[in-house]
Amino acid sequence: MNERIRAALGAPEVAALVRGATIAFELAGDSWSFRMRVEDGAMAVGGEPRFVLRAADAVWEGLLASEPVAGEQSIVHLVRTARVVLHGDQDAYIRHLHVVRAVLDAARGGRCERFAPSRPLDARGEYRRVSSALGTADVYVESAGSGPVLLALATAGSDTTQWHGVMTETDLLDRWRLVTVDLPWHGRSSPAFDVPVGGWTLTPASYTDFIVAIADALELTQPILVGASMAGAAVVHAIASHPDRFAGGVACQAGRGVRNRADPALRATDVNPSLFVPEWTYGLMNPASPAEFRKRVWWGYSSGGFGLYGADIDSYLQWDFAEVAGGLTPSSPHVAVLSGSYDTTVPPAASRELAEAIPNASFEEMRELGHFPHAENPAVFARYLEAALARVASGRPG
Repeated sequence: MNERIRAALGAPEVAALVRGATIAFELAGDSWSFRMRVEDGAMAVGGEPRFVLRAADAVWEGLLASEPVAGEQSIVHLVRTARVVLHGDQDAYIRHLHVVRAVLDAARGGRCERFAPSRPLDARGEYRRVSSALGTADVYVESAGSGPVLLALATAGSDTTQWHGVMTETDLLDRWRLVTVDLPWHGRSSPAFDVPVGGWTLTPASYTDFIVAIADALELTQPILVGASMAGAAVVHAIASHPDRFAGGVACQAGRGVRNRADPALRATDVNPSLFVPEWTYGLMNPASPAEFRKRVWWGYSSGGFGLYGADIDSYLQWDFAEVAGGLTPSSPHVAVLSGSYDTTVPPAASRELAEAIPNASFEEMRELGHFPHAENPAVFARYLEAALARVASGRPG
């Protein structure tokens, strides 16, 4: 294990990410330990550690496997569940989580393939001034392809770029028109007019009001809604609240509720959110998903506005299926629930439970994927999405 970690210190991915950091820490197992530090913008061996991460050898071996078992791939999750025990300065660990994760990723190794886009990115962008319960904002919209409309929504704190891989790495657009939209304050949309910086708030009800407003502004007739995580819950909420407005939905990474996404560091002023937020989310993906797309997810979360992700998570924590369950009947539009095995925040069992509670729904587990299925491995996700869309179109589970 020591040699694997030592070799990881010189990896280009580590060198690119540790610039500006000053920290020493230790990783320790049953029969080994390794101390490392950042010195002059590069990793070096040794140093007096500010914190120590200690676990059984079997835990480290599982984490560093080239294709880890679902649930064992994330240092964040392992620390939160105490399978890796943090000793020492917890604040230093939080501020330097990106250094720890980069070293562990490099020590994991695995596939390293050069990326070549399969298709050109041929999307049309435009702005629409939209008024909804979220206020009035100039909202950015992208569309590509032709056919029945999929109105696709991004995960908490993110934007339309999450769907670019679906546009370039699959043939979905040969059969469907994909329309994606940035919420106000997100991506290339403007802040809501007359709302102060830091004033962004969202609730499940106001999100649904926005979805209806943008569908009306774009004159979309009976689109199918598609979303993951917070947006997956929004799909269910919107169909339950407006069953006549949408043809159905594909809800990924959503459960009856979510309780484990809050963390004080999301708004802490002594933590760099452009480093912490992407690390908070990065481990929710399958490490075997293409590195190029995992990088894009990381970068997207590094690019979010002040307080945006924390506010979105506040909204997601308010999601309670019981509040809209009465609006869903056997005659409601079909909801196809999908769940990536590597998601430790909304595991497949939670998504299956949601599907079982919806009278006209289906469920499928995506064993190769995690919390960002559409963004982390678009080609694989598209296969599950096509099958889900067939169920939505037929209005039946199978």
